Amino acid sequence: MNNNSKRNESCYFTAGELASMYGISKQSLLYYDKIHLLSPDFISPNGYRHYSITQYLDLEIIVNLRALDIPINDIQKYLQNRGREQLEEIFVKKDNVCQEIIRENQRIRKALSVITGKINEEQKELRNQVLIRSYPTRYIKLTQLSENDNGKDRIVLFARASHKNLHNRCLLEKQQGWIIRQEDFFSGHCSNESTAFFFFLSGPVKKHEEYFSNAKKTDAGTDAAGNTQAVAKRLRRNTAEVATLPESLYCETTFDGTFYDEVDTISKKILKQLERYKLRPVSDIYVLPVHNHWFTADPTAYVTKVFLRVMS
Repeated sequence: MNNNSKRNESCYFTAGELASMYGISKQSLLYYDKIHLLSPDFISPNGYRHYSITQYLDLEIIVNLRALDIPINDIQKYLQNRGREQLEEIFVKKDNVCQEIIRENQRIRKALSVITGKINEEQKELRNQVLIRSYPTRYIKLTQLSENDNGKDRIVLFARASHKNLHNRCLLEKQQGWIIRQEDFFSGHCSNESTAFFFFLSGPVKKHEEYFSNAKKTDAGTDAAGNTQAVAKRLRRNTAEVATLPESLYCETTFDGTFYDEVDTISKKILKQLERYKLRPVSDIYVLPVHNHWFTADPTAYVTKVFLRVMS
């Protein structure tokens, strides 16, 4: 307003007085003026800002709605067109936002519980023993790799797969690892070249590949459907990425160190155990980091788990 106004300043509130009454800063009033939410009725020649009783009442609405975290844009619209229905509409809109925040926080709490449970389970894992266990059907999501993918390419693909599969989840919430060809693993000089990345899923999805369904035995006695390359062809043809690990016996071991440092030693231990129980491998090898860079900066302190499907 006009700085030269002859209005009786004693009938108005200064910015300091108004801010003090509502427990806000004068900077807040300056900001509200800047965004045209609440401007002083007039500014005196000495530069003081003066607010009328009407603006006092408007500020009451602003302060109380801001206490409910109502967006300033919504408050601005409401001051221009206020009423019971309009106020209820603002509250309904904010309530929907609150419910979404509650759902998201519940998801985060659930994720924290899942991660903590997995960490506690991993601490109980028997180390450096080769075990034969029966598992129910499990589901995984695959990201296939090409032999032409170099180290950097693989890291990029893994990062993209992680982001795509996580859907705003923490990486620790899902178990993720990689797959090594059976023949490479048992060769005695494993190249450590993974053929796919995988993530465990919490359950089945509408469309997925039956990883071992309708399996046919090869001359070597291995399950053809357990070969990653065979699955890769089907996945490329059907543009599907989800596969099933069927209910079956699995051979597994959890050991100290990285897969790359221990693979040849571990593969010999597994072969020895399979021979002891007269079992044979019928799948590629799944590698899961248990204790990795998330928990230590020292690779020698890593803990790794490998497993594969076996049959008599």
